[in-house]
Amino acid sequence: MVNMGNVWDRTSEFLSANMRALLPVVLLAILLPSAINVLVGGATGAINQMIVQGYALLCALITMWGQLAVAALALDPDGGRARAMAAATGSFGRAVVAMLIVFIVLAILALPVIGVLAASGVDLLALRNGGMMQANVSRGAATFVWIYALLLGVAILVITTRLALLYPVILAEGGVVAAIRRAWALSRGMVWKMIGVWLLFGIVYLVANAAVTSGIGVVLGLVTDMTSPFSIGRILVAILSGLVTTAFTLIVAAFSAKLYRAAITAREGVPAA
Repeated sequence: MVNMGNVWDRTSEFLSANMRALLPVVLLAILLPSAINVLVGGATGAINQMIVQGYALLCALITMWGQLAVAALALDPDGGRARAMAAATGSFGRAVVAMLIVFIVLAILALPVIGVLAASGVDLLALRNGGMMQANVSRGAATFVWIYALLLGVAILVITTRLALLYPVILAEGGVVAAIRRAWALSRGMVWKMIGVWLLFGIVYLVANAAVTSGIGVVLGLVTDMTSPFSIGRILVAILSGLVTTAFTLIVAAFSAKLYRAAITAREGVPAA
């Protein structure tokens, strides 16, 4: 039986003891791309949309490498930062392929909704601009979409939770499809605990991020220029938002690694580190 409180204690101890080793990775691979992504994402009117989307993808890949490095160090703190970075680099390709497989599966699950909307005459390319609301969707189709979307949301929550150990598995055991199966198997018996923890993390992150982007953003708007996409005020908000995202990403990556160790210990008797 995995005790989430013990996992959290090990996570806290790891972060406290290894913050100096983590700092360069966190600053360069998580904070910097996160802050710049927020800044660039808020300048969609001034920057070509393709550039914005391309940079968002680049930031996601850099952050993925950062998560792998944090998880690798959490799995083997005695190995040091250099070994963790090497492990992250060596596992990066497998992690990307594994995430693509998961994304494709989730996209396939969403096809019924896309098909119903397309058959109802919805302009799928214009959804972000209110195209769905302007379409003439029958009541039956709308009911199906809402019910299926609700079930899909639950399915996505369960799937992503059960694969929360994917990065540690890839780092420790290798593989791609085998790693997906292994992560799924290791989460058996503690899914509800994991969902509770991940929801708690997510709620704290959303509240903190909203406080930064809305609350502090309003205050900064009173004393600095917030109209220009690259004004001092927007840069400060982007940095603060990046700090919140960085803290969330760091904690989740380290917690996942320690949870992997605890799951291995509970199932196979291997001592947790």
